[in-house]
Amino acid sequence: MSQLGYGKGDVVGQPFDFYTDAALGGITGGLTTGQTLTMNNNKLIVYKATGALAALTVNLPLNPPDGATAEVSNAVGSQTITALTVAANTGDSVVGTAVSATSTAAAVTYRFQYTLNGDVTKGAGPRSWVRVA
Repeated sequence: MSQLGYGKGDVVGQPFDFYTDAALGGITGGLTTGQTLTMNNNKLIVYKATGALAALTVNLPLNPPDGATAEVSNAVGSQTITALTVAANTGDSVVGTAVSATSTAAAVTYRFQYTLNGDVTKGAGPRSWVRVA
């Protein structure tokens, strides 16, 4: 048996990657057009404070465990990402509708599930990210 928290005041956290060009807490983020970001956690959130972000490429996590979920989000209140590309990392592939140079408005999240071994009888090859949202 596993218990994650002790009640509504005991919040359970999960790390995520956050990139911005805004000044938060006295530090200005380094998000710029044309960057390639590789996810270090299972969630990546972008917040573009001023002007559209013309191009951004996000690589999904490297060597995730079977059943991993990855999410790439453009935060609520953020500017449009004119061309967002979400790509599989080395040795992996993306199944379903890829995110390739897709205009992405604020409050949009792309979600992927990972199958390490796949099931060729069901049409999923090994080491595949399946886009589910």
